[in-house]
Parts: sequence; C-alpha cells; structure tokens
Amino acid sequence: MDWIELNEDLLHEAFQDTECEALLKLRSHADPVPGICAGLAASIRAAILANGRGGLQGGELSIPQALRAEAVAMLRLQVLLRYDLSVSDARRDAAREAAEKVEAIRRGELPFATEAVATRPTY
Repeated sequence: MDWIELNEDLLHEAFQDTECEALLKLRSHADPVPGICAGLAASIRAAILANGRGGLQGGELSIPQALRAEAVAMLRLQVLLRYDLSVSDARRDAAREAAEKVEAIRRGELPFATEAVATRPTY
C-alpha cells in the first residue's frame, strides 16, 4: 500500500484556487496548518494501529493513500474552523463521514490492512 505525506500540499485538493488564495492571506508566521496536519496524521495513524491489521510506514506525517480523501475532508473542515470561515453543510457532512470511517477503522469494524497478509495453508 502506498503512503503519502499529510501536509499543507493537500490544501490544494481541499479548496478551490480562490479559497486557497484567501487562506494564504490569512496565514501568518504563527501558521496553524502544520500543527493541524500533524494532529490529523497522528489520529489516522493511531486508528490504523488500533485496528491491529497492519503496521505503520513512513514518518510521523505519513498516512495510507487509501485514506487520502478522508484526510482532505477532515483537514478542510479543521482549517475552515480554525480561521472562523463559513462551512457548507456538504463539507461538514464529508468531514463527519470521513471521521466516522477512521473511527470504524480504529474500532476494527472496517478491516484495514496496510500490508499484504500472508495466508496460512489449509490441510
């Protein structure tokens, strides 16, 4: 399974170009985005470990490519809330569904193997 870095590069997937320009104007030297990314990556990685069906790869900001869309949805909501910007119902719903999926992985209700699982031969 491929792993990607959860960092501010994903903001271009989370927002339209005009929104990205507006966010860049709001960001300052005390930019919260790297911290939001780190916290979100840690949460996703913890859910994978709790699932018990696979290990972690990469660094602290690495998440499975398979959870990219969920990470983008949750990142978008957290950034909008941090900057006190309006959030559409569709974006709130997408982030809620993404968080529910990550929580289902954490609880083991949604199998999520991060590597090929060797099967045992049957005799």
